[in-house]
Amino acid sequence: MHTIGKMTERKINPASLKNLELGAIARRKGKVRITITVLPQTKEWLAQGGNISERVDEVVRRIVAGELVKPSVDKPS
Repeated sequence: MHTIGKMTERKINPASLKNLELGAIARRKGKVRITITVLPQTKEWLAQGGNISERVDEVVRRIVAGELVKPSVDKPS
């Protein structure tokens, strides 16, 4: 157990302590942080469940794979 200031002692998960020791860069797992602006309905959809970053990554993966959009007729593939 660890004491935080003059507060009562509380348990901290050993895995959490290990992650803190590794530092923020190690926890990033190759991802970068950005700020984007989205429509309110997009925000509501993203917040419906799960990790928002993972949901965005999955949508982008499906777009790139051609699963969500058809290739443009105007542009050669």
